Amino acid sequence: MAEETKKRPLVWLWGVVPLVVLLELFLQWRIPRQEPSEVEWRAAAAAVRAEKRPDDVVVIAPEWATQARMYLGDAVPMADFGRFDTARYGRVLELSLNGARAPETEGLEPEWSKELERFEVRAYRNPARVGLLYDFVAAAPTAEVTGGGKSRARLVIDHWFHPRLAVPIRLTAKPRRLTYSNVPLDGVLRVYAVIGYREGRFDKGKPVAFAVYVNGARVLAREVANFSPIEPSDIPLAGGVGTVAFEASAPNILEREFSVGAYVFRADRRAE
Repeated sequence: MAEETKKRPLVWLWGVVPLVVLLELFLQWRIPRQEPSEVEWRAAAAAVRAEKRPDDVVVIAPEWATQARMYLGDAVPMADFGRFDTARYGRVLELSLNGARAPETEGLEPEWSKELERFEVRAYRNPARVGLLYDFVAAAPTAEVTGGGKSRARLVIDHWFHPRLAVPIRLTAKPRRLTYSNVPLDGVLRVYAVIGYREGRFDKGKPVAFAVYVNGARVLAREVANFSPIEPSDIPLAGGVGTVAFEASAPNILEREFSVGAYVFRADRRAE
């Protein structure tokens, strides 16, 4: 009898194996049916494009549903795809799968919505909208670069795998600058800075020394490390028109990608 008792656990184990196999087969059958079909994706994308206005930004919920961008096309231009925030947009247009909400719409009530089977398109008025005066990313080709050469914006992936359309500053031990002239200073300067993701280089190298100058006066000085971006810094400006410069340096470079995104918005936030 004792010997039979010892063998019972093995008998139960062999009974569990078929159940595990059946569960795996069920999941393999069930999970693909959770993915929207191409027809559903196209219908949802068409609804977004039909509702989209020039000052709207399209967000996708949940974030992992990146397949949506294949169907949205020019409804999500590069400047919107790599945005640092949604402050310049009048409305947020949300494409939601299975009722998900995007971080950008947290706490907001939709002013318009349309249901499409598993999808829902919702429009939210943006209460945090600002009046944009100058976009440093868009104006990157006009910037003067230390040592010569041309500046241009490019897409950077940060350490949280968010795409950021920003202006790179090539790191060296000596400070290098991007200088913009004829910048309207009747408002607030909002600055972002980020080190791009590089596999296997987490937490290596000393922080980047970063500074911002307005008409030659330093208005911001920070150290920027991996996983420690600037998001954002708001700097009140004195008015008029002048120069704005972004400066960065690092003693050990380790091929880190350092980039800046910034814009000037009206002090009263009024959009025209």
